[in-house]
This record gives sequence, structure tokens and C-alpha cells, in this order.
Amino acid sequence: MASSLFIHKVYNRLKSFQRPFYSRYPVTNDSANLSCTPFFIIGSGRSGNTLLRTILTGNSDLSIPPESYRLPFAIKRFHIHNNRDWKEIVTEVLDEFYSCREFYTWEINLDEVRDRLMNIDESKRTLSNIFDELYCAYSRKHAPGSRIWGDKTPLNTLYLDWIGSVYPNSKFIHIIRDGRDVADSYLRMKRYQKLEEAARRWNTSINLARSFGSKRGDDYMEMRYEEMVTDTEPVIREACSFLGIDYSPGMLEHTSRVDKLGDTDKAHHSNLTKPINSESVGKWKKNFSGSEQKEVNRLLHQNLLSLGYVD
Repeated sequence: MASSLFIHKVYNRLKSFQRPFYSRYPVTNDSANLSCTPFFIIGSGRSGNTLLRTILTGNSDLSIPPESYRLPFAIKRFHIHNNRDWKEIVTEVLDEFYSCREFYTWEINLDEVRDRLMNIDESKRTLSNIFDELYCAYSRKHAPGSRIWGDKTPLNTLYLDWIGSVYPNSKFIHIIRDGRDVADSYLRMKRYQKLEEAARRWNTSINLARSFGSKRGDDYMEMRYEEMVTDTEPVIREACSFLGIDYSPGMLEHTSRVDKLGDTDKAHHSNLTKPINSESVGKWKKNFSGSEQKEVNRLLHQNLLSLGYVD
């Protein structure tokens, strides 16, 4: 909880500095005329986010690019430079994606995106339109015919108020996994070196996402990783209903799509090549020593209790 409050304080301080004295273009407006109402898969990393992306992209209506990690920073850059000409603002925002080492996985031409944005109608000169054009460029290349784009980047969970301000009508799917398994996975992939660090990240993600979700009403849904891998079809049907699309059985044939997703060739995504299974549920019991089990339960107790993972 303390780390969650700290992040909120940092966010509020940044927000007071991020706006220029004169904001020339809005973040969004009623005339933005976006291609769709987008959605965002949020939650802690190592929670089945990529598996969910792989399943959902089996529906031809949806397009979800690889993680870019840059969306919150592009929002901040827009605010910083929002007293400049439109062409300069577009360049600044897109440069944030240029700078991302992993952005090559999108396989799109950002110069073409820039050109399309330079001459759009004045009413569409918003940050929401810049991102909309960027994600649509990915959709046109990798999911032609899709009508809704989404994003799956766990890092975004730390900046949900920012994203919600750009897309006030967007939808959010919060995928939740037992924090003990998440911490175990983080440590095994060496994302964190200490159990306390891994536990803090899960706690922070849970606290921020659920706090944000409490203000979103019907635009927010929670999904459990454990249910997704043990009772997959009903869970995915619910997600489809939430997103306003039809469910199709082919969505569960996810292994045939893994190689086409751009960023799934990393070692920590190796399970995506296997049929959906529950082998990773409860692994923390095997991988943690007795003292580590006691410690992880202590560190995560409050959220494990509120989520029903412990009595």
C-alpha cells in the first residue's frame, strides 16, 4: 500500500509540471472521430497477459500489437510540447516510439504515420488521434479488416489515469494472477533479484489497477489467470462480450498464431507454444523454500486475502 501511495504522490507532482502554460491542442475531444473505442489489457507482468493477447487476436475483429513501453512517456511528451506547432508535436510524440528499442517488432513505417497525421483536419488534432493512427497502422499491416485495436503492456498499469484521460471511453481488462506465482516467475526470469522487489511490483499493480477500476464502472472487468487456464472458454466468452465482439472456437487455437505476434520468441514466453494448461498454477509451492513461502505470504497477505487467494 505504501508503494502505491508513493506512486500516486509522484504522479500528482508530475501532473502539476507536465502541462505547458499554453495548451494548443487537446488530449481528445468530441470531434476526434476515432477509428474505434480501444481497450487495454492491464495488470502485473507475468500474469498471463501475453497468453490473453494471443487468444484475443484469434478474433479477426481485434488487433493488439507487441508491447511498446512508450505510451505513458509519449503522453508526457505531448503535454510538455503542447505549445508548439502541430507538426512539431506529432514529431515529438512519434519520436518517443522511435526511441524504443523494441518498437521494431511492430514492423510499421513511422514516417508514413507521421505523413498521415500532418494534414489531418484541425478538429482531429488531438493526442488520441495520434495514437489512433499509430495503432491503426499496425492493424492495417498485421490484422487487416480488424475494427478494434487494443494494447497489452503491463507497464501501463502504473499510468492508468494518464491513459484514461486520453481515451475516457476505453475499456480495461485487468488480468489477475496469484501474486506468489507472479513473484516466483519474476525471480526465475531475473526481472527482479529480490523477493521483496517482485512482491512490491505485484502489490503496486494490483492496488493501482483496482483503484482505477473502481472509478470506471462497466468499462472495467477483472479476469483471473487461474480461471483462464482451467475453464478457458467461459472466461474468453465473457471477455468477448465485454469488448462487444463474437466469440469463436478458433480463438483457443492460440499456438498457431504465436510466431506471428512479433515479440513472443523470448524465453519467458516459451509456454505460449503449448496448449493452454494449468501447469504454472501454484508453482511457487515447489520453487520457494519454506522460509521464502513464509516471506512471500507475509509480503502479499493483504491483497491475497482481498482477492480470495488465502482465507
